[in-house]
Amino acid sequence: MDGSAIVAIVFSTLASLVGALVLLNLQSISKCIRGLTGRVDKHDDELKDVRQVMSTCKVDCDRNTVSKEDWVRSEGYTRRGIEKLSEQMAGLDGKMCVVEKLPEIAGTIARSVAQEMKKGDRA
Repeated sequence: MDGSAIVAIVFSTLASLVGALVLLNLQSISKCIRGLTGRVDKHDDELKDVRQVMSTCKVDCDRNTVSKEDWVRSEGYTRRGIEKLSEQMAGLDGKMCVVEKLPEIAGTIARSVAQEMKKGDRA
């Protein structure tokens, strides 16, 4: 065999080994890319689910909350109502004081009437 044939055989053997190694590396890279693609797709699906939940939460929040203006207006109505109730309670308190003193007032009137009747009997 000639030296060039040996070089050709060695070179072709090395080329096939390098080709096999490159092929194995490319297959490994392809497998990793497929795995990453699957994980990315899974995360995309999870992200869609999270976006849907967030959208639902936002709609519920918008539906169940009031604006600042509505809240301030409501508080004003509530405050006026409480002030009106306080005034009415003060009026009732004054009437209750009169009712509590009613027996004393009636007793004073009865004594006065009795004294006037005694004066009328003497005359």
